[in-house]
Amino acid sequence: MIRLHSKQIQTCGSPSMMYETHNEQETKKIAAVFAQTLVGGEVVFLSGDLGSGKTTFVRGVAEVFGFRQPVRSPSFTIVNRYPVDHDAIKQILHIDFYRIDDPKELAPLALEEELGRPDTLAFIEWPERFTSFLGTPTQEIAFEVKKFKHTIQI
Repeated sequence: MIRLHSKQIQTCGSPSMMYETHNEQETKKIAAVFAQTLVGGEVVFLSGDLGSGKTTFVRGVAEVFGFRQPVRSPSFTIVNRYPVDHDAIKQILHIDFYRIDDPKELAPLALEEELGRPDTLAFIEWPERFTSFLGTPTQEIAFEVKKFKHTIQI
């Protein structure tokens, strides 16, 4: 049995939930609960250090929507596209801006054509590097790791 610790907190005038996890299965379980709230068109910013659980979280969401292939970090590919077979959602974008230094590098990715589409979910790691390009997210999720404890704030 997986036991998740959560507490509601107040941030910037809106309530959020803080979860504590200790392994990949717990992180994926929180992602699965989060996935149930998604309807399509969401752009979710994921912030946190390397190894804090961002890709594991996206893996958990992708599994809820029926994606059965490996979900890998897009640190080198920049954008991973996961086709899913769901009534409303047909694609999950997993984007990582960690290795992009110049906004001019974004143009070939043609993300403006996909971000916010009603049949697409977008998860963006390291969004703080290009917030002017991205605009306002639908959701922001912060990840932190200290020793063997991860925290996820949604």
